Amino acid sequence: MAQSFSPVHSVNLQLAQAGDERRQLRLEKLGVIAGFLLGLPLALTAVHDLLADAPEAVSALAVVVVVAATTRFGLLAASAAARRLAAR
Repeated sequence: MAQSFSPVHSVNLQLAQAGDERRQLRLEKLGVIAGFLLGLPLALTAVHDLLADAPEAVSALAVVVVVAATTRFGLLAASAAARRLAAR
C-alpha cells in the first residue's frame, strides 16, 4: 500500500528545511565575522611588523591577503560545523 503525505506534512517539512538553511547561514555569517575579527589584528600587528622594512604597498597587500585568508578560513570552518550539525 502506497504511503501518501498530507499537504500539511509537506509544508512542515519545507519549513523545517528552511529553518535548517537559516541556521546554517547564520553560522556561516558568524564564521566570516570571527575570521575577519581574528585576521585584522593579526595582520595589523604580526604581518605589518614582519614587513616593516618592505615598501608600503607590499605591506598593505600582505595585510589584505591575511585578512582575506582568515575570513575564508572562518567561513570554511563554520560551513563544516553547520554540515555536521545538520547531519545529526
